[in-house]
Amino acid sequence: MNKSAYFDVHTTIERVSTVNLLEKLAEASDPEPYPIVRYARVLKELRKQSATIGNEQQQIEFGRLVANSLRELAAELGLPENHFSVDTSGDPLLVREGAGQHWILPTHFEGGAYFSAPHADHQYALGAGQIPRINIGRYVRFGKGSGINAGGDITIGDGAWLSPGSLLLRQDHSAYGRPSIGARTVSMTHQPGVVLRDYAWVGRDAMVGWNADYLGLASVVGTRSFINGWVGDYSIVGDHGRILQYQPFKAFLFGRYDLTVEEVLRISDWGRVDEDWLRVHGEERGALLDAGTDLSELADLVREVTHPRSRALLLKPDSLRLVPLLAQGRLDIATHSPDLTPHVLQWAGDHKALRIRVRSDLTTTELPFETAGTFHYNKRIGYDLTVSEHAPDTPVVPLAELERTLLQGGVLITDVRNLPAGGERPDNLVETHELQLGGRQYKAFKKK
Repeated sequence: MNKSAYFDVHTTIERVSTVNLLEKLAEASDPEPYPIVRYARVLKELRKQSATIGNEQQQIEFGRLVANSLRELAAELGLPENHFSVDTSGDPLLVREGAGQHWILPTHFEGGAYFSAPHADHQYALGAGQIPRINIGRYVRFGKGSGINAGGDITIGDGAWLSPGSLLLRQDHSAYGRPSIGARTVSMTHQPGVVLRDYAWVGRDAMVGWNADYLGLASVVGTRSFINGWVGDYSIVGDHGRILQYQPFKAFLFGRYDLTVEEVLRISDWGRVDEDWLRVHGEERGALLDAGTDLSELADLVREVTHPRSRALLLKPDSLRLVPLLAQGRLDIATHSPDLTPHVLQWAGDHKALRIRVRSDLTTTELPFETAGTFHYNKRIGYDLTVSEHAPDTPVVPLAELERTLLQGGVLITDVRNLPAGGERPDNLVETHELQLGGRQYKAFKKK
């Protein structure tokens, strides 16, 4: 085959003399009318100004400048007001603890903290509504030199902290095709945006890769770690997302009480919180494990598809009964409700099952993958087993979406109440079993 058969007919290369280089660069500079160009220019100008940030007052004022600049851009482009939002409300808080004190500032940027702009010249076709959303909560701290590649949607909850030098990457330099010289081009990410839940903490010089779509409630990414997958609620992770510790007592506290930032700052005796939590867990654990339920039929099926390297996804659990069974390999849990989370994390910690992740942002349209999103370049991803429980008064996840999470040959087990009344199902799902579990009826399918 001739090498030209691989050439893209829509790609042209023009040789430019170094004598005319500056003139050509000026001609090719991003034209103003494109929405993506205006977005990029606003972020570039803010990044330039961030280098001059000094004291605390300037840090707060720069947060307001970011909010106002994005608000003005939204108005110019005819975007809804909530497309960009930076909540700079609240007063500076002086926290006195014993003989010491420290300041908590409204959402602010320390020197050199920035949003980096995408390379607009690769994506002029993007309409205004396709520009990434940026939504930042209250009392967020952007540490010195921290950065966000704003090539995808960014959502950061209240009280979150990006430590000095930390990075959130939301753009693609695809290494799964182009070699280095071609991969220098930058495009808008094809992965989901990233969500940092309330009180998430990205440690110093840590890097959050483009596949990490979710950093859970009060989660911690350790110093100098690189992660490229999502982080569960109330989890401390190290390099490559390795789970180091769970904090179920925080899950208990934040799940039970609606705490303001000021109230959170007044809690210093977390040992007492843990003691109260362990008492509650001891009282409720037996019922949640539902030891009287016969799981033998399900266990036989699960053993066929799970192993130490397998991945399982559990949706909408209402008890702990399936957790020990599914935790033979990696287990991801997605739920609408935070009520069960502390019990799951306590069980996982007690049994040293440090490969369980929980996230409380379940939707019916985008279930989490092991690495996030709907694809991961050309890498084969998905779950060996997906189990979908039924939760009253919550949306039912469509069968097609459940099927999407599975590897080829993977197994889906679902409560029959989740199935469509007409019996329709994706062509590549084959029914294999009918099961009884605790008085509930389930069906199992295999993905062709």
